[in-house]
Amino acid sequence: MILKEWTDNQRRLYIDTVQVYEAFTEAFRKSRSWQGGMHWKKSKGREYLFRSLDRLGNGKSLGPRSPETEKIIDEFRKGKQKIRQRLATLRERIAEQARFCKAARIHRVPRLVGAILRLLDQEHKLGKNIIIAGTHAIFGYEVAAGVFLDAPILATGDLDIRPRLKLLTGDRAFINQGLLGILKKSDCSFEPLHKRGFRAVNQDGFMVDLIKPEPRRITQKDPRRMGGKGDLEAAEIRNLQWLLAAPKFSQVIIGDDGYPARIVVPDPRAFALHKLWLSEQPDREPMKKQRDRKQGIAVAEVVIRYLPNCPFKTSELRMFPKDVVQKAEKQISDAGMPPGFDADF
Repeated sequence: MILKEWTDNQRRLYIDTVQVYEAFTEAFRKSRSWQGGMHWKKSKGREYLFRSLDRLGNGKSLGPRSPETEKIIDEFRKGKQKIRQRLATLRERIAEQARFCKAARIHRVPRLVGAILRLLDQEHKLGKNIIIAGTHAIFGYEVAAGVFLDAPILATGDLDIRPRLKLLTGDRAFINQGLLGILKKSDCSFEPLHKRGFRAVNQDGFMVDLIKPEPRRITQKDPRRMGGKGDLEAAEIRNLQWLLAAPKFSQVIIGDDGYPARIVVPDPRAFALHKLWLSEQPDREPMKKQRDRKQGIAVAEVVIRYLPNCPFKTSELRMFPKDVVQKAEKQISDAGMPPGFDADF
């Protein structure tokens, strides 16, 4: 497999972009406390300061008009204007960095994926309720290593007919708008492929799958929706608990429009082992088994060569059965890596 290392200029641009994006993310989260508004409301001949929380008119009274409430509304308006200006400035800087990232050719992730990731992150669901599984997770690993992997390794449409994003959830928490509502914010054409199905598809054929581990007990029934009755229902997949039990791996990636987004994926070692395990399953389609093996070996090589803080050690892979780890060790060893890159299982 060919690995192309980033240039010093690409690394510098990426670091600068991450710093700006993190500043924007922090400002965006602070802006949530300034949502809604404040205004004076008359009742029985007196004026009261009313704090509105949404467009439906929900809110609460903060007391009758007085020097104290006059100060509250003045500080609120000044604070809201200040955070608006900061967000506007940071948006301009991110747009500038996006142009630089495209010119430096470090824009790799489909822009729709970036949009979905940002919305999930803004709703505090990324990493907490959902992580990214499947091929798109590899984008996070290659950025962390500062390398580009072969394009065929990252192709998502070659074997699956259509490109797809896999969202893995093990959380039982529900969100008001549901996952489908978040997807529609990124692209209003997203619709469930089937009623009570796990997959949504947009007008361009891009698919998003919601998956979760099988329950530990046959009689156990876990919630499969994150929203109401019309939301996606997660498909239950065997042995996904290995990925959920692994440490989470967070990285800022760059979309093909140049804009950054945060991705949260399983630990790269867990990803590699799970892919290699999949490649050995007799009920797996032969072509998918080939790709599983290539992806597993590719991520293992990235970890061994470029991520020394993630050693392949049995003590750090306890979420996997011993025989799975041993088989993966043999596959990595048989991959023919040059001396000095042996996995330390």
